[in-house]
Amino acid sequence: MPHPLDSFFAPASIALIGASRDHEKIPGRLLSMLRKNEYPGKIYPVNPNYAEIDGLICYKSITDIGAPVDLAIILIPARAVLAALEQCAAAGVKNAVIISSGFAEEGGESAAMQDAIAALARRTGMRISGPNAEGFFSQKQRVAATFSPAVDVKPSVVPLVATTKRIGIVAQSGGIGFAYYHRASALGIAVSYVVSAGNESDLGAGEFLDYMVQDASTDVILLFIEGIRDVDKFLAAARRAAELKKPVIVTKVGRSGAGMRAAASHTASMAGWSAAYDAVFAKYGFIVSNDLDEALTIAAVLASNPLPKGDRVAVVTVSGGAGIWGADAVALQGLQVPELSEKVQAEISALMPSYGTARNPIDVTAQGVTSGGLQKSVDVLTASDEIDAILIVLSLSSDVRKPFKEAELTPVLAAQHKPVVFYSYTVPSDSRGASLPNPASWCSPASLMSASRCGSSSIMPPSSCRGPRTGRKSPRGTSQHS
Repeated sequence: MPHPLDSFFAPASIALIGASRDHEKIPGRLLSMLRKNEYPGKIYPVNPNYAEIDGLICYKSITDIGAPVDLAIILIPARAVLAALEQCAAAGVKNAVIISSGFAEEGGESAAMQDAIAALARRTGMRISGPNAEGFFSQKQRVAATFSPAVDVKPSVVPLVATTKRIGIVAQSGGIGFAYYHRASALGIAVSYVVSAGNESDLGAGEFLDYMVQDASTDVILLFIEGIRDVDKFLAAARRAAELKKPVIVTKVGRSGAGMRAAASHTASMAGWSAAYDAVFAKYGFIVSNDLDEALTIAAVLASNPLPKGDRVAVVTVSGGAGIWGADAVALQGLQVPELSEKVQAEISALMPSYGTARNPIDVTAQGVTSGGLQKSVDVLTASDEIDAILIVLSLSSDVRKPFKEAELTPVLAAQHKPVVFYSYTVPSDSRGASLPNPASWCSPASLMSASRCGSSSIMPPSSCRGPRTGRKSPRGTSQHS
C-alpha cells in the first residue's frame, strides 16, 4: 500500500533551493552527493546568481522550473526560508527538507519563524522535514539528500555487503544518524534509509518511525532520540512495530540534567522524563542501548540471523576461561545456559579430547579446532531442539590457523535455523575476517545477546523487557555475526 512519505523518500525530482558551484560549501556538496550516488531523477538547481551549475540549467526561482517537483531541499539563510517555502507550496512541491539552521534552537524571533513554517505545512499540506536537519539517504533508491560525508562515494572502494536484510535509521541528530550509517557500512550491514529529523517543525520521529515500520525493505530499525514531539504518531508506530514483530533498537539521550540542557539548545527538544520513555520502550519491546557500538552490533545480529524461538543459549569455546566469561555475560541478560542432555553431550564429547567439556558452556579446546570438533559441535547444536541460539567464543587472530572451513560453515549459517553469533576475544586478522561468511562487528557478548533478550514480542512478552542496562559492564572484544 502506498505511504504518504513515498514521494519524500523516493522523489522523482528534486529542486535545490540555494544551489552552489562550490563543492566545499554545503549547497555545492549536496548537489555533488546526489550526483555521485547516481540519483536517477531530475535535479533542478535554483539560484538567481547562476545560469547553470555543473552542466545543469539553474533556475532563478522554483516557479520557473515548470515541471513537477517532489522534493525541495532548502539551503538558504534562515530569514529567507519561509518565503521560499511559500513559493514551493504555490508551485505544488510535495515535500521539503530544510537544511538551514537558526530557528527554535536559538529561541526568540527565530523560534517564531519555525512556528510559521509549521503553520505553513498545516495550511498547504506540504510535508516539511527540519529545519536544522542534515537531510536523508535512501540507499536503494540512491537519493543522497544530504551533505554528510558519510554517503560520499569513493570509486576505488568496493562496498562491503554482509547482510541481505536492511536496517533503517531515524535520528534527531544528523551527525549521529549518519555516524550509524557510516559504521554500519564499514561492517557490511545493509541500510534502507537514514533520516535526520532536525527541529521537527512538521515531520517528526514518530512519522519517520511509522514509515520504517511499514516499509518492506526495512527489517530492523535504529532510533536515536532526544525527545518525542509527535507522541501519538510515535506510539501508534511503536504499537505497529510490535504487532509486525519488527525489532526496534533505541538510544535515548538527554537523561541527565546536562544532557537535557544540551537537547534544548541542539534541536529545541524537551528531553522529558526518562522513566516515561523507558516504560514505553518496555511496553512495545524496544531494545534500549546506551552505546553506539552496542546498538549497531545488536542491529547486525538481527539483520544477519533469524529471531530465536526461545532463551536457551549454547556457549561454544576453545578456551575454558572465555567460555565461563561468555556464559556469565549471557546469563546477565536473563538468558539460560542449560546443561545439555546426556545424548547431546555424548555426541559432542566424541568430537573433542578427553579434557574438554560438553556440558555447556562447551569447551572443545584448541585441539578441537584442528580436529574439526568445533565445526561438528556447531552442527550438532544447530540440529538440537535443546538450544535456541549459539554463541561461539574463540580467537580469530591467527593468519594461519582457520577455526572453520568456509565450505562447511556457510551452509549451516545460510539455513538460518537459529542465531549463530561469533565473538573473538582477540582482534581478528584480515584473513580471518574473510574466512567467515560475514565480516566483523565489534562489541561484547552481552551486547550480542541483547537481540535475543528482548528484541521482539515474538521472543517474550514486551513487559519482560528491561530498560537501560546501566552499570553492567561486559568484556569488550571482537565479534562476528552469522
